[in-house]
Amino acid sequence: MKIGIIGLGWLGLPLAKSLLNKGFQVIGTTRSRSIGLSHESFSHVLFDPLLKKQSSAAYFSDLDVLILAFTPSKTEEKAYARDCVRILDLISPSCKVIQISSTSVYPERNGNFNESDYPAGSIKTNAIGYAELAISSMLRDRLTVLRLSGLVGTKRYPVTAMAKFGKTYQAMDRVNLIHQEDAIGLIEYVIQNKLWNKTINGCSTEHPLKGQFYTEMASKLGIEPPLFEDKTRSERIISNSYSLELGYHYIYPDPKDFPIA
Repeated sequence: MKIGIIGLGWLGLPLAKSLLNKGFQVIGTTRSRSIGLSHESFSHVLFDPLLKKQSSAAYFSDLDVLILAFTPSKTEEKAYARDCVRILDLISPSCKVIQISSTSVYPERNGNFNESDYPAGSIKTNAIGYAELAISSMLRDRLTVLRLSGLVGTKRYPVTAMAKFGKTYQAMDRVNLIHQEDAIGLIEYVIQNKLWNKTINGCSTEHPLKGQFYTEMASKLGIEPPLFEDKTRSERIISNSYSLELGYHYIYPDPKDFPIA
């Protein structure tokens, strides 16, 4: 099976390595930089979706699966959707697609949010939601949308940025996070089990309190913890029940067990 990954970044590059180790053929892209990955079944392509003509376009014509793992533009809300559409114009009619979306599409209010509340393509209020709409209208049953919660893993610990901002956070809010290994595991699970035409939340099962969780993480990292107060309590919970129903077993169902490396 031949898999393309658009965006060999923090998630895309270790995903490529994991897929290669499992015997897949992988084509990965970056916009401008080379990467230190050498494997007989791996090809690296410089690809910029903003360019109309590029020699690398032919690489996408015979893919079995395409994974959109690049981040939205910060300059314009609809730019990410346009980039995705330009890429999808290059693939074959039989190619399946995984869009790496985000649980940030769900409202910032109390509640338990699952995929049936906001079907893929129904959200137009942010760049990722708008892209879901554009992609789902093009691909229909060839698309699976993975809405990942806050990503944590090697060299990516949100508490480091929180401490630098100098803000005061609500200690009683719940965290909605997924470890890098589970994000990769869930993507591979979709491919291996041919779980197409689905929208799936990726999030750890447990949702510890923000104050306690990030204070403990700061201690493990040897940095000063962010400032917290106990004024309000938020019960905004991203449900992973559908991913569990589909049979995925989380490596880290409780964020308190996330390794620090």
